[in-house]
Amino acid sequence: MAKLKFLQEFLTKNFKPLFNENELGALGNIATTDQIRNELGALPKFEITGEDIRNVGSQKYRLKDFLYENSPPFNMDYTVSNSPMRDPLRDFSVRGQVGALEQSPTLVKDATILKGKTIVPYVGDRSSRDVIITGIGDLEFEKPVRTHGGIQFMDQKNKSWASMLSVLKDINEAVESVEKMGGKPVGMTVNMGAMGGDFSLDTANLLLESIKAKKLNKKQLDDITEVIRNSVKGKKKPYADVPNLNNINEFESYLKGLSGTPRGDLIKVFDKAEIQDIGGPSVGQIRLAMTNPGLYAEDFLGMGARFADVQSGMKKSVHPSYDTELSKVSDAETYTFGTTIPRTIMLREPMLTVRDEGKGLGTLKGLPADMRKLQMNIPVQPVDQQLIDEASKYLEIKRTLGDEEAYKYAQSLIPAT
Repeated sequence: MAKLKFLQEFLTKNFKPLFNENELGALGNIATTDQIRNELGALPKFEITGEDIRNVGSQKYRLKDFLYENSPPFNMDYTVSNSPMRDPLRDFSVRGQVGALEQSPTLVKDATILKGKTIVPYVGDRSSRDVIITGIGDLEFEKPVRTHGGIQFMDQKNKSWASMLSVLKDINEAVESVEKMGGKPVGMTVNMGAMGGDFSLDTANLLLESIKAKKLNKKQLDDITEVIRNSVKGKKKPYADVPNLNNINEFESYLKGLSGTPRGDLIKVFDKAEIQDIGGPSVGQIRLAMTNPGLYAEDFLGMGARFADVQSGMKKSVHPSYDTELSKVSDAETYTFGTTIPRTIMLREPMLTVRDEGKGLGTLKGLPADMRKLQMNIPVQPVDQQLIDEASKYLEIKRTLGDEEAYKYAQSLIPAT
């Protein structure tokens, strides 16, 4: 299996002693910014280049490569363009500092640890956590941007998941239903796609700092504003009242004041060729900069990058993008498979039900509608011996024979596909 040894291959150039080899981004055992400064005198700095990422990510055989001939490379997932001229890795670099180091998740090589538990899926984005981004490409930020996580949110002591109340209440109900049946719920992450973090305030802050650092002239900012105001979705112009980008403080308040979905849609407007041709910041590079490097080329809807025993009970969250969070069971460990496993294995029974609906969903090929279904109707999967055996065999095949053979095995478990 081709490894994405982000910590070993890039960051360790500058501060190797702090990091382990977990390919999904666990950054060690020193917890806070102040502790790092006290230990080292300063926050460790790093720089990752486009070639660093390309050299490692291009070795990864993905589910897309298994399902489609001539699948575009992983880096093109980070932009709406399919033009090589818009390759976000072209002239890319991200510079930053390590802001905190949470407890590393425990790596497990099979699924036996799940015995007697019930999986509750947590659909989440790929963003990093506690990385302080100081610049992207040739842009240096006046105000560095700190990332707050996707899946790494679970690395914090006793924290399970964060989202908006409207989303988290459904997850909480699923966890609660397992508890009422006498079960032991385990929250398990499900990867969103490469653009899954567009709704977050981290992405918004990176876009704003990039606009400021580019120092576009008045006409360019006027032209970008006009494109935004005239953008159409569902026969409407949702951003017709957007402030002119020459008034960047007003635009910042507007962007941050949008709820998640409209904010994410506006980020995608910036990714359009019209704005890119005017000179707008590269949204593809912004997405790469905020992504947990261990997840650059991981599979959409892959499961198991993080999981932990969780409990019901919502409370206010300090995550800047979300207002509500759930907790782990007290002092519960966080685990990782060090890779991901298809949801057709980890949510076997719910996916069988979905396939029986006859709408082409619930197969190995994940579609946007599959993700929406997981978010809108939270399924649960009791862990039986069949799941343990199949997940463990998938991981063993991936380790010993490679990703392609593992995908073949996962496909063989789905009847008539």
